[in-house]
Order: sequence, then C-alpha cells, then structure tokens
Amino acid sequence: MALEENATEVLTPDFDCYRVAETVTGVRSDGRILTLDWSDGRVSRYHAIWLRNNACDPATFNLDTREIALSPLDLPEHIGIDTCTLAPDGTVAVRFTPEGHDARFDAAWLRLHDYSNGGRTDDAAVEKVFWTTAECPEPPSFDGSDILDDADTFTAFLTAVASHGLARLRGTPADPDFAERLASRIGVIRDNNFGRIWNVRVEPGSGSNAYTSLELAPHVDLATREYQPGLQVLHCVENTTRGGRAMMIDGFRVAEDLRADAPEAFRLLTTVPWHLSNRAADSDYRWNAPAIVLDATGAVAEMRSIYFLRGPLNAPFDLVEDLSAADRLLHARLMDPQYRMLFDYLPGDLMLFDNRRVLHGREAFDAAEGRRWLRGCYLEREELESALRMAARRRRAGDNR
Repeated sequence: MALEENATEVLTPDFDCYRVAETVTGVRSDGRILTLDWSDGRVSRYHAIWLRNNACDPATFNLDTREIALSPLDLPEHIGIDTCTLAPDGTVAVRFTPEGHDARFDAAWLRLHDYSNGGRTDDAAVEKVFWTTAECPEPPSFDGSDILDDADTFTAFLTAVASHGLARLRGTPADPDFAERLASRIGVIRDNNFGRIWNVRVEPGSGSNAYTSLELAPHVDLATREYQPGLQVLHCVENTTRGGRAMMIDGFRVAEDLRADAPEAFRLLTTVPWHLSNRAADSDYRWNAPAIVLDATGAVAEMRSIYFLRGPLNAPFDLVEDLSAADRLLHARLMDPQYRMLFDYLPGDLMLFDNRRVLHGREAFDAAEGRRWLRGCYLEREELESALRMAARRRRAGDNR
C-alpha cells in the first residue's frame, strides 16, 4: 500500500501514525452501519458501536495513556449513527445517537482497521522462513560493532530472528556486560532460577551438563516451565578451546516435515503430553506438554523437546509404545545432519534465537586446553515483536532513531 506524504493530525487510539494512498470518496449510513467508499473501489463497513468504542476523544480515552476511559455500561444500550460526513481535512465525522456525541476518525486508521474486509494484520509481522542446513548453513549475520546505536542494523537483526528464528552479531565487544546491554535494548529481561544473567562455562559440581565440556544434545531451555522463555541470548566472551561447535536446528522445519512424512507420529507428538521435570535441592519445576505444541489454528507454536528433563511418561496404556516410536522418529530427525547447523563461537559473537522454535546444543570440547565462556539471558517473544512494531512506527513518523 503506497503512502501519502503527510498523515492527518486527528488523534488515533494507539499513538501511531497512519498513511495510506487511498482516499474516502463517499460516506453514508443507515443509522446502524457506517459505509465508506474508497478511491480504489473498496467499500468498508463499520458498526456504530465499534466506532463509538474507538472514538479517540477525552470522553472515551485517556489521551495521555490511550487507555479506554469508559466501560461498556457507561454507554447507551443501543447506539446508532445520527449523521456522518467527510470533513474537508479528509477525516470522517460522526454524530452518535442517542448521546449526540461527536467524533472524528482518521481515514487511514479506518482503512487499516477495516474489519469488514478482513481486518488489520500486524504491521510488524514477519513471514517465517523454515530452513534446513542446505538452505541456511550459517546464522544470518550482522555487524555488531555499533549495534546499540545503529537503528537500521538493529532492526534488520531482529527481523532475521523473527523470520529464521535466529541471527548472529559479529564483532561486538567481548565484554561480560554486553549481553545484558543488548537484551535491554530489545526489551525486558526475564529473571529465572539460574539468574537474570548467567554464565555458561565449565564449573565442576554445578549440577548441570551445560556447565561441563560434554556434548549437549539439541534442546530448548526451561521447557519444564508453564511458560518457557521465548528468546535466548548467548554472547561469547572468551573461547580458546578446541571443539565445542554450537548446533542449532529449526524445530518448526523438523515438525512440518514430520507432519508431511509421518502424520500419525505427528498427531501423537502434538496431542499426548510428556511429563517434564527439573528437580533440584532448592527447586522443583514440572509441566506437562506435548513435544510439539500447536496453536488454535493448527500451526506449530513451540517445541518442548528436552528429553533429558523428562519424568516418567504418564500416557494412556495403549499409546506408550506408539508414542515412544514417534518420539524416536522426532529425535532421529533432530540428529540428522540435514537439519543441524554447526558453527564456532568467536569472542564477540552474539546469538539471539527463538527458544520455543530453535533447538540448540553443542559438540563436546577439550576443557584441558583453553577457556570457553558464554554469557546469556532470556526474554519473551513479545519483546521482539514490540521492538519491531516500534521500529515500524518510527519509520512511519520519519524518526530514524
């Protein structure tokens, strides 16, 4: 959709700035529905109650916060449209009955919220790209030397995470505090029982294989939680060891291939929950979930594959053998080289990846030679989505920060 040079000054309910090329050519109402004709031939229809609830004025919204100031009971039970006109500035003016309340609506805002023609899509939504090793042998990579101040590169980096599930910065400062600074540039860091910011390095007696030099099988982190973290940051501060290549796998690609190749196994993996358990001397986290979680539309929403933190399977008796066979098939795919991206961490490399989509792990390394130190933290997917929406909003407003 092409953009006009200037947006109207009328307020909108969300602080955003809207521009569309199309203009309103006709306004009419039957008393219940407002109908707009557009210059490209589209016809849009809006209910009176919907318009009244979205009238961006002091009687409806707190204009400082853009939060709704009314409850449904503050409005008349039956709201209609008394008059509607196209104002000289291109806005749509509506008088509601029985209140006699007047409101003006930004035409571009109405166009982009046209629920009679499918409604508004998320303007920061990024199409997902599912990948194998052949299609994506290395993480999408960006210059990280000035990432905290370079808005364009920062947005491109986040967009790659949204599309491919992962992206890498190269050449960032090999500074132990950089992971926190980068994560805070995105949004709010999620605290957890491992700490707000944590270290991945060899620490004997730590109680986790992550803090050894052993191989780590592909997994997602904190799948034992009701709400597992959506994003993970791993920043290489130091690495002078031999071996220890990182591995990352697009779990969504593996899941979709299983859906196509082994539909019964896919059905079991998406419907029968596993008991996930992470018990320690001072904590006891447990959750039940299928290995592959679908959303309400049937799309793959998250991977819960972390076999080394499973408790005893508590499935219907007649499904145990079939579910175990399906699980074996899933893990065979996860170990298949066609899905496994392998790369080395260099000091200053930083990976940001979707912890509910991308499984990660590493090969074993020689702890007797050199040191390997990664710093990490978690965020939620919604922090990434918010950052991308704010970048889009700034672009529309002509703000290059």
